[in-house]
Amino acid sequence: MIYMVEHTFSMPELEDEWNTWYAGNLHVLLSVPGIESAQRFRIPNTEPPRFMAMYTVAGPEVFDTDAYRSAGGGGANSVRFRPAYQVWIRNIFAGIDVAPEVKQGQCLLSIDAERAFADVSGIAWQWGRSVALHRTTPLRGLAVVAAARAQDLPARPGLTVYEPHGARLTSNR
Repeated sequence: MIYMVEHTFSMPELEDEWNTWYAGNLHVLLSVPGIESAQRFRIPNTEPPRFMAMYTVAGPEVFDTDAYRSAGGGGANSVRFRPAYQVWIRNIFAGIDVAPEVKQGQCLLSIDAERAFADVSGIAWQWGRSVALHRTTPLRGLAVVAAARAQDLPARPGLTVYEPHGARLTSNR
């Protein structure tokens, strides 16, 4: 399963501090049993900046554990940044077992739409069904494409293009 956290961050004076904190927090969360990978993303050219973090997780039960709570999961560690969050959306998706790795020179496409609507020649979508937490979209498609390909895509409702904002990290278990 994958866990996705979307943020719109509205306090530029805290953004560098928040990014530094978040980079460290990924390592903390990867120490939690059941969280296997983590990677951050940013939507280019947005004001205020929009970010997303994507994790491979064993399942929704991970978020009910003492280990997750002790690691500050669910926003406990980020309380000081909460006033800067215009958006804070958390979803868990079943149907995609492992969060895809997105390398430099690639982009992650995310679409909240029916499969037929996302039919774009040459793009292989993975589909996840929202099963826990905020459940803001019933279905999400993900695909990794070359950055040049992402730039050539026409705008579509529900389509978001993310650039990697750091490398994919994995747990050391």
